[in-house]
Formats: sequence, structure tokens, C-alpha cells
Amino acid sequence: MVQRFASVVVLLTFAAFFWGCSKAERVKPPERNPKEELAKVLVPIAEGKLQQAGSAMGEVMNLIEQIKKTDPALGNELEADGKKIMSTQDINMVKATAQAMLQKLGAGSSGGAAPSQPSP
Repeated sequence: MVQRFASVVVLLTFAAFFWGCSKAERVKPPERNPKEELAKVLVPIAEGKLQQAGSAMGEVMNLIEQIKKTDPALGNELEADGKKIMSTQDINMVKATAQAMLQKLGAGSSGGAAPSQPSP
């Protein structure tokens, strides 16, 4: 009798465990906008705040690959610019290329922009 009772308890425990696990809600991770994420990475490069752009270029190229899935033309342009950054040691060229990439993304960088003149 005790053995039968123990078997029923074990069986009910497993049933409750599996039933409870199957009803769990799946949490969907927030979707990242690769264009916005790329702009966030490019801003410090365009402003010359990174000593070595190479440290961020892995993430830049990964984000460009994501952009290419939805906008191949833009992705290819950005990829060419990313390769240009990786192939140069000239910090001014790196900054200018990163700023051009930001413009292509529609993000622009305020780092070197001239203040706008008020209209008369």
C-alpha cells in the first residue's frame, strides 16, 4: 500500500512538472534595429573618440550583414565603407568615412558639424 502511494505521488509530481513547463510563456527578446545600432557604434568613430576603430569594426560588419538582408544596396555601400575603414591607418580618413556612413544611415554626426546660421 505504501509503495503504491509513493508511486502515485511520484507520477503526480512528474505530471505536474511537465504540465507546468509546457504552459510557460516564451519570452521574445526585443528586436534590435540594425541601422540604429550601427549608428550608435559609428558615432564615436566619426567623432574620433576611439583610439583604434578596429576594436569596433567586428560589430560594425555584423550589423552591416543584418542590414544587407533587408536593404542590400545600402548594405553593400556600407560594407565598402567598412572595408575602407579597416584598410586605413589615417584617422582623418576613418572619421570622414564613418561620418559618410552615418549620413547614409540618416543619422549624421554632430561632432564636426558647423552651427547653423539663423535666418534673417
